[in-house]
Amino acid sequence: MAFIDFTDAALHALPATATAFGRNIPEAPLAAADPLSHFERRIVELARTDSLETLRPQRKRGWFARLIFGPQPPSPMLANEQLEALRRLAVQAWHNGYTLPASVMKEARVAGHSEAKIGAVIDFIGRSRAPFRRLAA
Repeated sequence: MAFIDFTDAALHALPATATAFGRNIPEAPLAAADPLSHFERRIVELARTDSLETLRPQRKRGWFARLIFGPQPPSPMLANEQLEALRRLAVQAWHNGYTLPASVMKEARVAGHSEAKIGAVIDFIGRSRAPFRRLAA
């Protein structure tokens, strides 16, 4: 049985990402029907480094905690509610893949994102994630 390597063809079929599967590919122009703007794509890419802890509301430190640990760190939340809903959706998708809680998708819809945009975010993240995780190096 023969094996045909389609990875090069698949990488050029994907939308613009800086690296995919460890390979540098040229950045293709965004399609006209793409529901995500360049700014929204940047927020989705930045959400990759956020942990699930950033989704919890930040508590204020008391005077004793400020004395010991220093001033309150800046909040990871975005000031724009619509972009914050997009960031929360992206953080969940980066960590959980396609198995997202329904509450996150509902929050994004309430914030004003369309089903097409939510699907585009999830698909963009699904294509950008590694296809599998190695157990041992």
